[in-house]
Amino acid sequence: MASSRDFYVTFRSSPRLLCDVRAMLRSYLTSHGVDSDKIQEVVLAVDEACTNAIRHAYSGREDKMLELSLCSGDGWIELELCDSGIPAPYERIKPKSEEVIAAEALTPGGLGMHLIYNVFDDVTFTPGDSAGNTIVMRLRCA
Repeated sequence: MASSRDFYVTFRSSPRLLCDVRAMLRSYLTSHGVDSDKIQEVVLAVDEACTNAIRHAYSGREDKMLELSLCSGDGWIELELCDSGIPAPYERIKPKSEEVIAAEALTPGGLGMHLIYNVFDDVTFTPGDSAGNTIVMRLRCA
């Protein structure tokens, strides 16, 4: 993976700013030749990751900061999202089973992570020891 970042943006943990993040991400993925259907999936998954950070790591506070970096190289696009909030418990971030989830079994919580693990080719979620979370999402591209 390329070691230099193409983009690095910090933004407040306000849900209304996610529209701007989604627009930037769409533009970046389009410029890298990602298929439009895949772009929609990636944008939704990153939006879920940001929303999870705001809702869970920051308990809904809008005065904290999130960091998103994007880089590409060697057939990959890598997105890294960091917060400095409450570390996520392992049971909330572990990959769900490969089984299809039945509609009647769907409950709030955890489905955003399921989406993230299914959209990206490689996902690493690292909660901090006492604060913060980092999620690295990698997408294979042509």
